[in-house]
Amino acid sequence: MENKIKSLFENRKVLILGMGREGQSTANFLKKFCPDFQFVTADQKDGENYLENIKDFDLIIKSPGISWNIKEIKWAREAGMKFISQTQIFLDLFADKTIGVTGTKGKSTTASLIYNILKTANKKVQLVGNIGKPVLDYVDEKIDWFVFEMSSHQLSDVTRSPHVAIFLNIYPEHLDYYGSFEEYFKAKANIALYQSTSDIFIYNNDFDEISDLAASIKSTKYPFSSQDKLSDLGINLENNPLMGEHNLNNIIAAILTAQSLNINNEHIQKGIESFEPLEDRLEKVREVAGVTFINDGLATIPQATISAIKSFEDKNITLILGGFDRGVDFSILGKFLSGNRDVKSIVLIGQTANKIANTLKENNFMNDVINLGMVSMKEIVKAAYELASSPGVVLFSPSATSFDMFKDYKDRDEQFKKAVNSLE
Repeated sequence: MENKIKSLFENRKVLILGMGREGQSTANFLKKFCPDFQFVTADQKDGENYLENIKDFDLIIKSPGISWNIKEIKWAREAGMKFISQTQIFLDLFADKTIGVTGTKGKSTTASLIYNILKTANKKVQLVGNIGKPVLDYVDEKIDWFVFEMSSHQLSDVTRSPHVAIFLNIYPEHLDYYGSFEEYFKAKANIALYQSTSDIFIYNNDFDEISDLAASIKSTKYPFSSQDKLSDLGINLENNPLMGEHNLNNIIAAILTAQSLNINNEHIQKGIESFEPLEDRLEKVREVAGVTFINDGLATIPQATISAIKSFEDKNITLILGGFDRGVDFSILGKFLSGNRDVKSIVLIGQTANKIANTLKENNFMNDVINLGMVSMKEIVKAAYELASSPGVVLFSPSATSFDMFKDYKDRDEQFKKAVNSLE
């Protein structure tokens, strides 16, 4: 393997661009596997002229957080200089051992579920990508399978696809970064675009864009749909640890993946039933006087919130909605809520509060709506609790990201749980 790694970099002047977590990981990777190899690093912290020598290099390993729109980077790209990423390096080494999972929603759950099933089947398996540390921290030729949760940023410039590619769904997101839905989808599509006839593509047939992609590639294909049943795949769960209709697609994708790798149904069933759901996804926080508080803070688009609401049919739901405004269209959510009998009241927060309020008004949502705007999480939880019925559910499923009022989604979710746990 060391010779293969060396062949990627020999006789090249290499620049590691960006020395955050991923850049440092790349530097450590090169020091470990190519100890005699010389490379240079550059980071914004080095000063405003950190890119002045970019023309001196013929291979640039760029961190995904650095924009392509920076003048010098744009020039270098247009001049034909070669840029690669950690994801590209990893796939050049381990594409044949990689199970890649992408989609707007459900990546983490599906990747973790596949990992658990393979572990149950006694495979040497490693979970990598969005979920954990930078991917080059896990280079190990003794691993049977790498399960790689792949974001659009990680996929945007790769020219190699994993042996098993899973495409769960596609909804408008990150449009502040990509500029259009088409560009966002194009980045995601790289997960399967470069597959060969010996590879496997598992995809959600409910999305026209994904079906069109499947029609254009050569791999063996396993489509699935929200109409499918677990029993059709030979699986009958006595205990399903994953709440929600939307998780059915995640489970089906994981089953199809395992079956395509010849894992028997007994191991698949055990792997699903022993799975521990991830935090921040329909996570029960606490019950107070008959009101159950549910944290679904990773629901950052309307479609994810709609799926969460469907998980609590015939419950009295108080819904907390809103956050950072990325230009997302909330009309689909407004239409759904106007026809839904389970959501009895809504608390609106953050930059998008007025936008969602207007959508609810346009769609004649008749139940209680409180617009709090930019207030503390303690006030948000208190208001939701006062509105809630007993028995009932307070569902924190915001349909928007966290950057208007919080450091990130983790900060927002932790503050929600803290506020719930401090209720009298």
